[in-house]
Amino acid sequence: MGNKWLRPDESFTQNLADGALSYTTVIARRSRLDHAYFKSTVAITEVGTVTLVSALGSAYDVVLFSRTLSSAQSFSFRPEGDVLLQAGDAIKIECTNANVTGTVSGAIKMSELYG
Repeated sequence: MGNKWLRPDESFTQNLADGALSYTTVIARRSRLDHAYFKSTVAITEVGTVTLVSALGSAYDVVLFSRTLSSAQSFSFRPEGDVLLQAGDAIKIECTNANVTGTVSGAIKMSELYG
């Protein structure tokens, strides 16, 4: 796979009273997804999702992980294998706001690949 280095975190914050979380980061260079997560200021009952948004078009998008949170404060996805990304791909992290409470903050951690 070559060498890699950790990219700066892509961080976000969303007040769920103002709307659902939908944060997308577009990949500029070959990268690997290491970790995506968020934490809420209060226990929430919502759905968290991490999606690979393909540069090839929406027909190639794939949900990498989805979990229903039940009175929980944290959501975390760490791939068991490599999730390799090309320039133009994107990673999207979402959290519903059905209960309109709490603020979620988190980050997407990736490594750039070279060599």
